[in-house]
Amino acid sequence: MVRVRKFRWLLLAGFVPLPWFLIWAGIGGLLSPGYSALSQQVSELTLKPGLPHLIVNIGALGCGAGFCLFSVGLWRATQKAISFGAVAWLIFGVSILSNGIWPMGGPMHGLYGVGMISLLAPTLSLIELRVLRDSSTAYFITVFVSLSTCLYLWLNFTGFDPAHAKGLTQRIFSSINALWPAVIATMLLRQTSDLRHDT
Repeated sequence: MVRVRKFRWLLLAGFVPLPWFLIWAGIGGLLSPGYSALSQQVSELTLKPGLPHLIVNIGALGCGAGFCLFSVGLWRATQKAISFGAVAWLIFGVSILSNGIWPMGGPMHGLYGVGMISLLAPTLSLIELRVLRDSSTAYFITVFVSLSTCLYLWLNFTGFDPAHAKGLTQRIFSSINALWPAVIATMLLRQTSDLRHDT
């Protein structure tokens, strides 16, 4: 059994991306006249001047930092010298960080699309997490998040993502993606808590 007490705070970072993203994106949208959260993506706020731009940058930086810190906790939980799942989450986190540094429209916004590695991150991570590999809950959330990410990318590549709802679909699928770290962190922390009570 993995004892995660020493790196508990790193796993807790997995709870940050979902609310952080939604809260700061919501505030930025409210402060930008004419912006539609339903039809416009969050990154479009990086093209706005002043406060909306600053606020959405804060959202991206905090969200990306949460993913990066969680990836370190995940690596510690795998007890492996190299964790490819953790590396995948780290790369994804860095790509989100870049969204808060460079505005939409340039290749550095998203770091040339390396965030697509989020397709593999949940599956690679579950394979390496021996303590959760046989968990039906971990398996379900991994399949759900991975397939949802595939669906969202397919909608974008084919142009089937409805123009009048691009903001909504981005927020829904981004939230689903951020669900995996939160659920897995909960499971790992709960296992340690149960072990402490048993001893």
